Amino acid sequence: MKMSEEIQDMINENVVHLATTSKDGKPNVVPVGGIRVINDSELLIIDVLFDKTKKNLLENPNVAIAVEVLEKGAPRGYQLKGRAAVHSEGKLFEEAGKMVEKMREKRPNHPHLILKSAVLVEVEEIYSTVLKKEGE
Repeated sequence: MKMSEEIQDMINENVVHLATTSKDGKPNVVPVGGIRVINDSELLIIDVLFDKTKKNLLENPNVAIAVEVLEKGAPRGYQLKGRAAVHSEGKLFEEAGKMVEKMREKRPNHPHLILKSAVLVEVEEIYSTVLKKEGE
């Protein structure tokens, strides 16, 4: 499924929430700032702190991502669902490493920003999370 330019901008400019579940269905949700749109159907997430999240991703690749913007006029929000793949080497891992370097430049007091893995999410479904007014 293709993400609109609006959704891509929202993801690139905001913290999102990434939801995963373990193989036995136990949910986990974390805020993620290290996320970038690769193209209109794929996202790259950097893993610098994942623990339960990474374990869940390896057990169950199904994910949901929520993003919302409240301060820019009318509220806007989306939920994206898809499948994730964890990479610890190769081109995507290298690209995630560049993202971490940029984050370190902006946050020099955060030495814990060490790349553990790169997570590629293929977006399969997109839903608006904002109610429309009658007649729209």
